[in-house]
This record gives sequence, structure tokens and C-alpha cells, in this order.
Amino acid sequence: MRMKKLLRLLPWFWIASIQSAPPFLGVDANYSLGMEEEGQSWTWNGQQEDLFKGMARAGIRGFRVRLWVGDEGPHGTTSATKVVQRALAAGLDPYLVIFLSEDWADLMKQPAPKAWASLDLQQRASAIQEYSRKTVAHFRSKGLQSHIYEIGNEIDYGICGVYPGKSTKKTPDALARKCWPEAAALIKASQAGVLEADPEAKFLLHIAHWWDTDFVNAFFRFMQKDGVRLDYAGLSYFPSSNIGGSLEIQQFLTVAESLHQSTGVPVIIPEVAYPATADFRGQFSRWKKETPGYPLTPEGQKRWISDFLDACAASTAIASVYYWSPEWCGEGMWKGMALFDPDGSARPAWDAFNQPRNERRSTKTEVYAELHEDRFHPVPIVEAREKAAPLLASKLEKHGRVNVDYIKDITDTELKTSGYQVHLRASLSGNLDLTLLPGTSGIDWRKWLQGIDSGRQRLVIFTRNPAATQLTTIKAAALEQNIEVVVHPIPLDKPLKFGFTVTKANSAY
Repeated sequence: MRMKKLLRLLPWFWIASIQSAPPFLGVDANYSLGMEEEGQSWTWNGQQEDLFKGMARAGIRGFRVRLWVGDEGPHGTTSATKVVQRALAAGLDPYLVIFLSEDWADLMKQPAPKAWASLDLQQRASAIQEYSRKTVAHFRSKGLQSHIYEIGNEIDYGICGVYPGKSTKKTPDALARKCWPEAAALIKASQAGVLEADPEAKFLLHIAHWWDTDFVNAFFRFMQKDGVRLDYAGLSYFPSSNIGGSLEIQQFLTVAESLHQSTGVPVIIPEVAYPATADFRGQFSRWKKETPGYPLTPEGQKRWISDFLDACAASTAIASVYYWSPEWCGEGMWKGMALFDPDGSARPAWDAFNQPRNERRSTKTEVYAELHEDRFHPVPIVEAREKAAPLLASKLEKHGRVNVDYIKDITDTELKTSGYQVHLRASLSGNLDLTLLPGTSGIDWRKWLQGIDSGRQRLVIFTRNPAATQLTTIKAAALEQNIEVVVHPIPLDKPLKFGFTVTKANSAY
């Protein structure tokens, strides 16, 4: 009764906002039906359970439905309809991703369906509008309730056959001259068709340049100025790929919050994942870069997802987060990022989803230290970034661009800070690598711990010997001060690797 009374007092546009807001936590689990047909089952705590119902019980509320052009085949209308109905039956809120392709379409490719490939832009737009109208009418007749529609998938460079040729630069300036205007025309055609079938439709556009603030803002501002409807702006995020040095959560949030301020619309994360192991092969076999403080272990995966969701919950920029392909089982390309072991047993990371947004804890910032041969060393990553940024900028100005001479120069340049060597060459991949200098003396760690704010900070200790007696002593002392400690083992021959935010001011990009 109290809720009904409250709703009567609220302005109508507030009520509409509450009713149409997307769920905070969702998944993209579109391999599920095919895996079931192959005999796959999923278990939580040893108990077999319907995948969709199990995910709902774990705290998932939304579902991203992959839809390819065509009735049959993987992710065609028939299959996607079954996914929608299974999701609805489990109490989930599915929304459609209208790929405008009959196969995979993403950052690396945007193929048009064969039936549309030979059509000129205007003819293709007409076909897209009619297809979108019929498709949405079909799914609404089958029970689809969400009014959110994602047009295309990772459409950074184009959509439905619009894609830059080999000689076309993939910069915002170059794309704004040809690819983005043509893509916008096709997107507007799809939106027009959707609106014919669902006048309450809200639109999400989704790209993958999560590491590049300038590109992200340029893309969405272009679409808005060109008249494309934009109700939500979407960004993928796969930190272990280390594209653009985007290892740390805060680096991603900086881009997302800039996007929110630039466009005035909420940000949805349609695809995100973090590995539980480095033991996987295939297409994504290089996506094994660890975020500092989150080793590639089941517990590291759980902690990363929990902290990422906490950070997103606290951000006014983020509306929703969808974990990509948690249902994957077995060996192969997604073994590491899945939320089930190869035998179908749920990984600990499922516990990270069980808190609603308004009950999630505030995030802590990391304080880094290294325990090396029983010597304790604070890691000066903040200082290293502050010194590296202007130094790299001056080198770039000297050489004019990234070339052989620039690379040799930054490779040969020594930068040392607080007992660490900073390897500037790592900035070419958006990182800063730090190595402890030989002979560096350790500090009094007991006194140093007193400077940590246990309510706001977490201590991450890198070590090449997780069984060190000194480590046990430090952890016990930290616990007495209510300091959360994360131990991050690192190989003997590897430097400490941190993300280095890519901007024109501080790097070669």
C-alpha cells in the first residue's frame, strides 16, 4: 500500500523511469540452448538446476538476447524466441540485440546478410526498417516485455556491411567522413521499424573502445548530432585483454563517466568478463593479463567481479552490467572467463552477484607493496605514472610520432623512482612495468601499515614466494588493524604490470 501511495504522489515521468529502468545485473548466455542439446547440465553446490532459474536465484535479473537475421540457425528468430521464453519463465527480463547480420558482427567485422549485401544504402535501409518492424512485432507477440533494443553489436566502425576498407583509417575524423554517416542512416532505419512495432522503445548503441575516451565520446556525439536515438550508451569491457592498458577498474570507470557526462545518457555494459584461470586456448588465448590484486584464480575472479559490480553500483553513470557467456562449459576459447568449471560446476564467482545494487558495499582503493626475500617495499605506481607521463610526452614531441627512433629512445631511457625501475617501453601497450632495483632496502612495514585507512583502502602484496613466513606475519598484523589484505603471487621473471591510462598527453597513442 505504501508503494502505491508513493507512486500516486510521484510525477508521471518519474513513474515511467522506475518502470522502464533496466535491471542492474544481467547476463549474455546465448550458448545455453545449444549446450543443453549437446547434453550439458549445470550444478550449484553439487545440485543440478535449470540454468536460467539458477542464474535468477544467484541474483541475475536481466538477459541479453542475441538475434541474427533469419529464422533458423544459431541465434536466428526461432532460437532467440526460445531463449526469450526461457528467460521470462525464470523471472528474468530479456532484451533484444538486433545484430542486422546473419553471423558474428563485432569490432573486427560487420557483414551484411547475403540478401542485403548487394543493395545500395537506401535500399538496405528500407529492408532493415521492414525487418526490424516485423521482428519486434513477433517478439512482443511472444511475451517480450522490455522496451530496450540494442541496434547492432560493437558498432565502433560500422554496421550491416558498412565497414572501413583496408586503406581507411579507423580514427574518429576519418570515420566521421564516411562510415559513421552511412551507419547512422541504417541505425535510424532500424529504429524507425522498431518504433512502428513498439512506440515505447528505448535504444542502446554499443561499442568496444572502452580504453579510449576520445574515440568513445566522438562516436556517441556523432550519432546524437546525426539524429540517431540514444537512450543508453554501451561499452564492452574485458580488462584481461589489456587493450589500451585498461587493466584497472577505475580506468574503465573514468571512460564510462566521461561518456555519461558527454552524452547525458546512462551507460550500459553489455559485455564484461574476467578469467578464473590462465589455462585456456583458442581465439582469446591472449586475454590473460592480470589486473593488479586479482590473480587468475577462482577467488581472484570472484573478487574482481564483486569489486567491479560494487564500483558500478556506486557510479551514477552506470545503469546495467551484463556478464558475457557465464554458461560456457568445457575446454576452448571461453574456459577462463566462464562462471562454470568444464564439468558444469558453478565457480565461486556466482556469489558476487547475490547483492542488489542498493546493498552493495563502497569500493576501496588499492595500496600496493612487494615482499621480496623478506624485504617489504611499497610500490610507487602513482609516483611512476606522474613521472612517466610528461617524460613520454616530451619524447613524443621530440620525435614527432611513434617511430623506430622514438621506441629506441624510450627503451634506452632510465626512469627510477623509490627503488624501482620503470620500463617506459611498456607504454607502447598502455602499461607501466616496474622492477625492484637490486640492493634496495626494505622499510619498517609495521610502521607503514599504520598509515593505511582500513575503511577506505585495501593492501595488495605482490610476492614471488606465497609461502614466505614473513608474509604470514604481515597478514596477521594487518588483520589486527582491520586491514584487508590480498596476496598476489607473481612469477620470478615478470615485472609488476599496471595499466597506464591512454591519453594524447601521456603516451604514444
